[in-house]
Amino acid sequence: MAMIIDGKKVAREREESLSSRIKSLYEEHEINPSLAFLSAGADEASLSYQRSQKKACERIGIVPKTINLDASVQEPEILDTLFNLNEDDTVHAIIVTLPLPKGVDEERILGAIELTKDVDCLNPSNRGRLAFGKSSFLPATPAGITELLKAYEIPFAGKHVVIAGRGKAVGWPLAQILMSKGCDATVTVCHSRSGDLAQYTKKADILVAAIGKARFVDLNLVHENQVVIDAGINAEETASGWKIVGDVDFELISDKVYAITPVPGGVGPMTVAMLLSNVVQAAERRVL
Repeated sequence: MAMIIDGKKVAREREESLSSRIKSLYEEHEINPSLAFLSAGADEASLSYQRSQKKACERIGIVPKTINLDASVQEPEILDTLFNLNEDDTVHAIIVTLPLPKGVDEERILGAIELTKDVDCLNPSNRGRLAFGKSSFLPATPAGITELLKAYEIPFAGKHVVIAGRGKAVGWPLAQILMSKGCDATVTVCHSRSGDLAQYTKKADILVAAIGKARFVDLNLVHENQVVIDAGINAEETASGWKIVGDVDFELISDKVYAITPVPGGVGPMTVAMLLSNVVQAAERRVL
């Protein structure tokens, strides 16, 4: 059996340190850090993830604000909602859930997030600044992945990391972080036009799955000395209800690799912990 990389355990440790900072913000400045979730037509997987984030906020003293718009909503209404959140001084951070409904200009919406509240680094300006180490925040999932590897003393400096997926939230920003000075990984990013994925993934010391397809990574894409990080979150409907699964077929490969993250309980809790850290940081900057 592979070593199971327990994101819940590491996330709990991070959250404990945040609680004291939140307490200080209120006692010294009467500030309650607040995070707004904005979604439009979100699917069950996204809503499940949102619910876990909301619970985590409440657990450590961050005030969550949830705005779930209907899938039929028009772009101007999303923008108006977002502008109101930008102007609201009681809201310190904003998350826009992706994907947005068909016909909505995603880049325009993300570009409207106030930079100082863009705690998941989705505004194109912050994404560009990330490449030069100048973004307002580190995006939560990539930061969570690197922190998880550090916690388990899995080195990535000088290692070949293959990222399957080039999305805005995980693949692209993770590549920027891992290539930066101090991380020093050699990074290959694969995507839908990469052809035979196995020719890349089989050579990886660390494989990160961020594709958005349930159980996509199977025995054909891994090797026994590999660390496999599953950043996927997919909803599968079963006879007993909805089940959350990753991009990796965990049951199939968990005894065929060196180490692996489960879903749920791996990258997800770390994403939430790093997001909460960014929210607290955003609130603290108000008083610096």
